[in-house]
Amino acid sequence: MQLEEILSELENNTGKFPSLALERAIEEREAITPVLLASLEEYKNKQEELLEKPEYILHIYALYLLAQFQEPLAYSLIVEFFSTPGDISLDVTGDVVTEDLGRILASVSHGNIEPIKALIENKTINEYVRSAALESLLVLIAQQVIPREKVIQYYDELFSNIGGEEYDYTWTKLVIHSAKICAVELKEQIDRVFEEDLVEQFFIRQKDVNDSLQLGIEVALNKLSENHRYSFIEDVISEMKWWACFQQETKNKANNISVTKEEFNRSFNKSKNQIKKKKQMQKEARRKNRPKKK
Repeated sequence: MQLEEILSELENNTGKFPSLALERAIEEREAITPVLLASLEEYKNKQEELLEKPEYILHIYALYLLAQFQEPLAYSLIVEFFSTPGDISLDVTGDVVTEDLGRILASVSHGNIEPIKALIENKTINEYVRSAALESLLVLIAQQVIPREKVIQYYDELFSNIGGEEYDYTWTKLVIHSAKICAVELKEQIDRVFEEDLVEQFFIRQKDVNDSLQLGIEVALNKLSENHRYSFIEDVISEMKWWACFQQETKNKANNISVTKEEFNRSFNKSKNQIKKKKQMQKEARRKNRPKKK
């Protein structure tokens, strides 16, 4: 399979997982890397065009392949791609943001966390993108690329800048991640954001945090390192082959049903939309019920 054939297989989503094309892409790493980089470069500032091409998926394969390659040139492109204001980067990448963006960023960062920090602190971009950037720091701790103490120091800076603002899911994730690394040093700051009602207790309660802090740092870090969620992207095929958008063809054959491309694309985005609706409902309910501060 030549490079042109590989790219032809990877460019559009047909409902069939392109295992062979991905195997060949990995074998042809040197030749395909510039093309993958170019795909991110092309669309990082014009993602509206991707919304008009729902079957196009090369940019998603590019994210995972470049992460597996730990390609340093991909780092700035990925950061730029997800720095687009609003929700559009979430819309054009499906579940990638909430599932694997943190691992992707960590895989290409080589320990340089400054671009990750820029994502976290950029309040114009989607809160789940910012949360994924936060999660990438846990990956780097788990993989022993950066020390826990460096992240604790940065978290302390973030906590010091929270307050007097609308609820942001990023701050809930900050508390969750602090608990995961047993941030006993930040107990006072964590208690404060609970008191100021800046944490969504649907995801974590103050008792949950206290229980985590009782585990001890060594136990917490061991749990982190054993959790696949905090690993690098090492095998694109095993990461992606189970995705629902690649199972539709098998289901249809079994039921002798044909599916239009539009129906297939709705299946690809279904879980993402469900997550967004659920969290939006929770946010609206919380805003209505929160007493106004004097």
